[in-house]
Amino acid sequence: MSIITITAGSYSNGKQIAKSAAKRLKYEYADSEIILSLVSKEFGVSESKLARTLKDIPSSIGMFSQAKQQHIIYIDTVFTEYMLKNNIVYYGAIGLPFIQKISHVFKVQIIAALEDRIKNKAKLDGESQEKARKTVVKEDNQQKKWAAAVYDIDLTDPNLYDLIINIGHIQDDDVENALQTIISTVEHKKFQPMTYSLRCVKNVAMSCRVRATLADIDPKIQVKSDKGTVYIYTKAIKKKAQDKGLEMKQKVMRIEGVKHVEVYVDNDLFSTVAHGQ
Repeated sequence: MSIITITAGSYSNGKQIAKSAAKRLKYEYADSEIILSLVSKEFGVSESKLARTLKDIPSSIGMFSQAKQQHIIYIDTVFTEYMLKNNIVYYGAIGLPFIQKISHVFKVQIIAALEDRIKNKAKLDGESQEKARKTVVKEDNQQKKWAAAVYDIDLTDPNLYDLIINIGHIQDDDVENALQTIISTVEHKKFQPMTYSLRCVKNVAMSCRVRATLADIDPKIQVKSDKGTVYIYTKAIKKKAQDKGLEMKQKVMRIEGVKHVEVYVDNDLFSTVAHGQ
């Protein structure tokens, strides 16, 4: 009844391991492509635009366009609601900060030596190692910068994961050993859903759903929720604060499961509110 998330650098065999783990455990497999497809269907944004949002780095002033901010909110919403399921193996880095406090999510990182990954790409794609090196290094830098800009995290930080596996040389035995390690570890009682952890994931999903609902009003809002009570923190021009707060309350109260809404309009609250909780 657990959830496994697996992140890995390109050509580290991470996706292969994730798919194999899902098959052996008889879990559902998901990745960013599946999430983006669901986002596109629900919010009417093309998958190509969503895919660019996962690759583009903010400008030098550190800001995404409003449209891309909204796309990220939509992606986070679908991802966190997907985590309401059980028996899932998810491959990718989307939504990593949102699951940090959810104990029944088993967070795994697969690492491999850069030279092995380069050799793997060159062999799989039939290209020179020089060309493969440029691609792998570029993709690594791009993914790291994106996660830092969007989520303010370092994907190489070991504190983000419950288990880090260095598969060493990319060989079948290493992949099999990694797979066995994941399957045996996820059976630990720590990764079984409990009342508190299930409540946490529901709260996170609700917070993201509220952000998606209000993204057209303010894509920078902060939201916290707990058992149906929603707390919204937003900025606004003083003379428009009351109207903005009322509009937000009316929209959020239409969301299934919302029992009560409190809106705080101020310019000083963002420093004290944790993102996405």
